[in-house]
Amino acid sequence: MPTLRRTVGAMVRHYREHAKLTQAELGDRVGKSMETIGRIERGTTAPSLQLLEKLADALSVEPRDLLGAGSYPARTRKVDPLAQLIDRLAGMSDEDIQRAEQLIDVAMGWKANR
Repeated sequence: MPTLRRTVGAMVRHYREHAKLTQAELGDRVGKSMETIGRIERGTTAPSLQLLEKLADALSVEPRDLLGAGSYPARTRKVDPLAQLIDRLAGMSDEDIQRAEQLIDVAMGWKANR
């Protein structure tokens, strides 16, 4: 199971790439080096709460989005299949997420036609 550090790192990378920013550009926006951004994205270091807020602001997202929580209510991850799915998707590339979405669309179509 991914650690919170890895989940945060994957979400920072996802939103940074979505914003078409380099690690250096994001680092400039939050006052950190490109190396620090890289360590956060790899999950080898965790940002402080203050840095998490700066990252969210620089990426135009809510801080909870970087935690992989989105707008979903908090539940115990051990029994929450949605949270487990989000954890699995968090580390995937945009291309892989699009493939997963296509599979979900097929599955939802199958369910609707039952």
